[in-house]
Amino acid sequence: MLKEIREQLDTMFCAYEDRGALDVWTHMTIEGDPINFRFYQEDNKYARLVTPPCFSEWMAYSTGCWSRAASTIEALAEPYGVSWDNENGALYIRFRRNEMSVAEAIMRLQQAVSLVCELGPF
Repeated sequence: MLKEIREQLDTMFCAYEDRGALDVWTHMTIEGDPINFRFYQEDNKYARLVTPPCFSEWMAYSTGCWSRAASTIEALAEPYGVSWDNENGALYIRFRRNEMSVAEAIMRLQQAVSLVCELGPF
């Protein structure tokens, strides 16, 4: 039973190395593009998960101008502890790994992405 549960959970997310960086495969897509997260270890205390460039392209397309939508994006992402990088058009979560697990950070970012990517034109 434990083996079956592990195999099923492994299908939710998959971490892999891509050009020297760590990516997390989320099984999420927007218009066919995968929304995988990039993992960065900032220092000994903090880590960061960031949305990929195709998410930025989607936000530019769907909102018409993500900088005009910035306050709405920030308000939608804030309950999940997720922040908006208005310069790069990316959502990210910065966390201390001893205070939040990587799995929790992934789930929070995934929830914020699911909500924010539904925005229409601004």
